[in-house]
Amino acid sequence: MKLILSMGVVLLLTGCAAANISSQVRASGSEGSNLMTRCVSYTTGDDEDTNNLLEKYDGWKMIYVSEYTTSNKTNTAAIMCFEKPML
Repeated sequence: MKLILSMGVVLLLTGCAAANISSQVRASGSEGSNLMTRCVSYTTGDDEDTNNLLEKYDGWKMIYVSEYTTSNKTNTAAIMCFEKPML
């Protein structure tokens, strides 16, 4: 019984890993300007899916990116925000 309990505790402790969170914020457009802002969330891992998701923001200025991962994950959850002038 002690062996099973010990193994359960070890598995529980190794299953919990510290999260690696990073983010970058860039200056937005000039104050009072007429800008559109759009954000998209996605997970990395499949480059084709990621590229297809982000290609509609070609020509937009990236103003925010945040990534979240742990050593237990094989991919990264991310959010990116873009802006461009409204026409």
